[in-house]
Amino acid sequence: MTAYLSFEWLKLSKRWMPRIILILLLGLLAVGFWGQGSRGETPVNLFLPRGVLSALVYSALFAPFFWPVLGGSWSGNEYGWGTIRMVLTRRPHRIEQALAALIVLLVGLVIALIGVLLVGVVAGALVGVLTGNSAYVSGVLTGSFAGTLIKTFLAAWYVGAFYLILSYACATIFRSAAVGIGAAIGSSLAEFVLRRIFIDLGGFWATIANHFPVLYTSDLATRVASAGLVPGYRPTYDPASPGIQESLIALGIFIAVLLVATVGTVRARDITA
Repeated sequence: MTAYLSFEWLKLSKRWMPRIILILLLGLLAVGFWGQGSRGETPVNLFLPRGVLSALVYSALFAPFFWPVLGGSWSGNEYGWGTIRMVLTRRPHRIEQALAALIVLLVGLVIALIGVLLVGVVAGALVGVLTGNSAYVSGVLTGSFAGTLIKTFLAAWYVGAFYLILSYACATIFRSAAVGIGAAIGSSLAEFVLRRIFIDLGGFWATIANHFPVLYTSDLATRVASAGLVPGYRPTYDPASPGIQESLIALGIFIAVLLVATVGTVRARDITA
């Protein structure tokens, strides 16, 4: 297992795709900070240290569109290039290889969110200075704020992990990066549209719509972070959406199903076919 982890980590550190995804994410965060911070008609909740919470919330909102690219391409491209056929010819090591790649990607997600925190620090201070305010708001960094920051970090990671695992599983099952990426991103977009249609239909369809994965991911980080933002000003989320505990449990079930499907596929498939 250690050899597989080392191999996957080497790929993560050498390939350009993870870096490009991270640069795009951080750049979009910086633009979002400036756009939100320069709006004079609404209260600003981006000043340091609250800016780090906002950065994590933004990263969770962007998760359905960034992390599927990494997860899907990581697994699917290996099948396309043929290297996976050589690595997985020996059946006893198939599961180890698949899980090692996924573990490294999840660790990479942690590193990316640390980068998000740094952007939140820098962008929050700049927004404060450039809008004629203090770079740092004193009296905010308390024990309760630190707890909220840690919980928000974990919530943002959890949301990103779900989309990464979803795309990785689909790419592994169908042996295609395009399918993995398209299934994860496309399903998120489709769920937004279908939910509105199903809600209008009511009854059984409305029940299904209220259990779409996107419903559990869209507001999770926002709900967790809201306690640490400006009093009287909260990021918007649907009050009727699932609570934090319900979202954690539901996403955990989805992730478990995806992992079982991935491991089962890797174990049973004739990799040389």
